[in-house]
Amino acid sequence: MKRRQLLQFLALPLFLASSCKEKLPDAPTIVTGKVIDENGLPLEGAGLSFYGVDNRGWSGIPTFDLTIETDKDGTYRFSSIVPKDTDDVRLFSITTSKVIIDNQNYEVYLLLEGQYQPEASPYSIPRSDWGKSTILNYQFRKR
Repeated sequence: MKRRQLLQFLALPLFLASSCKEKLPDAPTIVTGKVIDENGLPLEGAGLSFYGVDNRGWSGIPTFDLTIETDKDGTYRFSSIVPKDTDDVRLFSITTSKVIIDNQNYEVYLLLEGQYQPEASPYSIPRSDWGKSTILNYQFRKR
């Protein structure tokens, strides 16, 4: 009987830890930046998507999804409180009626570590930056 009680006592903290997700910040996650063209000029109408994903299932379940187009100065701003059950928060360029991203129009580059690098996939915002402000700048280059 004592052995069984000991096992139950030891298993309870493990069960509680595995059944609770990490608490998410109450403050909004803010992402701002600027999109420029290949000449370094502001690009109006460039599209970006800011979204969260719950990693259950094959492709995940969206927890929020915001889209925006840059203004005449090429700037954008997203702000969202990350909903519970979100495992990943991402930012990705999207086609708009003004700025078409494809093999004939624009290639997209993201400024990381002081250099523009091709955007091959959505940029994942580190969990440590959720509830804080992040600046991400892009360059859309005409082909």
